Amino acid sequence: MYLLSEMPLFRLMAPRSGEVAYIKFGLSGLKAEIEFPSDWHEYRRAWVRLGFGLFKLAFSFPWSKVVPDDGQCSGPQYGFCFFSDGLHLHWGKMKSGRGSPFAIINMPWHWRHVRQGILTPYEKHRYVYRLKSGEVQERTATIRAESRTWWRPWPPFVKLSRYIDIEFDAEVGERSGSWKGGCLGCSYEMRRGERPVDTLKRMEQERKF
Repeated sequence: MYLLSEMPLFRLMAPRSGEVAYIKFGLSGLKAEIEFPSDWHEYRRAWVRLGFGLFKLAFSFPWSKVVPDDGQCSGPQYGFCFFSDGLHLHWGKMKSGRGSPFAIINMPWHWRHVRQGILTPYEKHRYVYRLKSGEVQERTATIRAESRTWWRPWPPFVKLSRYIDIEFDAEVGERSGSWKGGCLGCSYEMRRGERPVDTLKRMEQERKF
């Protein structure tokens, strides 16, 4: 085995098992979860993930029994984690549609979504993505600017987000054409003074799929 350091992330790798453990430093919510593999996972390992506020610790162990993935790219999960303004609870395998064994209990200070708006009409622009192999993907991106407004009962009372909604005419990213599939749509946060096309071109430089 060997250790990779990518401060503030340390990853423990094994030749035939890929990543088997990691520790990541940084502020995060409390967490205690275990996830068992589905047939989507390349390596048949169960993962235990623990969050302590200032760092996250995760380790895995071999687990041969798998379940059908059902398009969720995850296996059965059990446990809890605090994320953003809510307590997230898992007690089984996520499913397509309703009936998933998952719940979020919002904390009293959570943001309430109150409004969504459309700021610009749709536009089409060329989007270029370069794979690690050097291959260039040329796509047409259909975008428009949108906004979302949240409210909560104490300061700051209001939060506003402006972003572009994006749809590609073909898959983008390293997984394009594989059974896992590339990205067909996403969103990206706008900065003050940017036009939708400016945000798209910035994403072209910054985002990895």
